[in-house]
Amino acid sequence: MCYGVFPRARVSSLFFHVSARLLALFTPQHHKYCSAAIAGADQAVGKEMIPFEALALGIGQMFCVVVVSFL
Repeated sequence: MCYGVFPRARVSSLFFHVSARLLALFTPQHHKYCSAAIAGADQAVGKEMIPFEALALGIGQMFCVVVVSFL
């Protein structure tokens, strides 16, 4: 049963990840106002995100997704 489920799960996961990457690659220029609103809100409260903080948050999010998916 695992030999039948694993390839299908792999293909569907690959499809969704490639689709998400393409969407993330080509849509930022269409959401200039949304990005400006987020940046404005961060600036209004005085929050400044350094690159290391963004990296740490991304790694933490990935870790949580992996843990939840295995549980």
